Amino acid sequence: MRVVGTVLRNSRQICTGLVQHSLRVQGTSYAAVSQSTRFAMLNRAYTTDPPKSPKEQLPKNEAVKNETSNTEAVKDEKPKSEAAKSDNVKTESAQGEKPKEEKPKDSERFPSRTFGGKSETKERLFPETGPLSLPGIGIFLTTAIGLFVYFNYEKERVGRERKERMNRVETVGTADIGGRFELVDQDHQTFTEKNMLGKFHVVYFGFCHCPDICPEEMDKIGDALDLLDANAYTKDAVQPVFISCDPQRDTPVEVKSYLKQFHSKFIGLTGSVEQVRTTCKAYRVYFSKPPKVVGDQDYLVDHAIYTYLMDPDGVFVEVYGKDKNAEYMAEDIAKRIKKFKDTGRAL
Repeated sequence: MRVVGTVLRNSRQICTGLVQHSLRVQGTSYAAVSQSTRFAMLNRAYTTDPPKSPKEQLPKNEAVKNETSNTEAVKDEKPKSEAAKSDNVKTESAQGEKPKEEKPKDSERFPSRTFGGKSETKERLFPETGPLSLPGIGIFLTTAIGLFVYFNYEKERVGRERKERMNRVETVGTADIGGRFELVDQDHQTFTEKNMLGKFHVVYFGFCHCPDICPEEMDKIGDALDLLDANAYTKDAVQPVFISCDPQRDTPVEVKSYLKQFHSKFIGLTGSVEQVRTTCKAYRVYFSKPPKVVGDQDYLVDHAIYTYLMDPDGVFVEVYGKDKNAEYMAEDIAKRIKKFKDTGRAL
């Protein structure tokens, strides 16, 4: 405590000497200054730098002020000293406090938009970048729509191909169908495989007592022939042939009577059991008669339901099942005829 007191006394003496020196420079005695002015000057001596020399304070060639002006200057020192004191207090408080972080203004956080000359600040609904931005959402929607269209197209394409496969009998190479045979037509004339040369032939195997399947297939063949004959390019290019697989009942007379119900171009063939069996074997046609038939007992013959297309050389071309309609048959046969004529051969 004694040391602190000594330091304070020495500081006061130094500051008092500085004040007296300043007053002498200004031409004013220490005793002529009021007590409050002394206190203000001492306070300033504590908190500010030492006074400048007379040469630094006064401009060159300027006369020393008289005592009256010095007195007025001293009177003006009171408000100046008070202002200096307030400045010192602000400086100390500023040094003691930590600088505060300024928060960004709303105008800096959210860009303003101008509508009709008026500025309006709004918060963004979507970020500028990332998957939730407008470009990101646009890319997502475009990709989703593209995938939807693509999968729908593929679904339809696969469905069409499946439907075409169901309606098409695929063959690998040339089937060994057809060959040598000898039968009798409805006019009791001999008919062999050589009679089938020079034209396209559609051959169907059935029996005259068939209640439903055979009449339907014969009508379908007749409708296909009508479609072909309606076109001059394919007219009279196809000959239909009906071959009975029930020789015990289907005589030439019976066949001729049966064919009157169908297309007028049909040729009906029949023969002995052995001749019919040989012909069916050549065309890979299955047929079966009930084993126990007594007298005139009615019966049905189980047989394959196919229509064969043979070209003008007697070679097998295509087979049409029960699922093919007349339009499909006529269109397919017309393509075969065109392909054959494109080789330069006539029918």
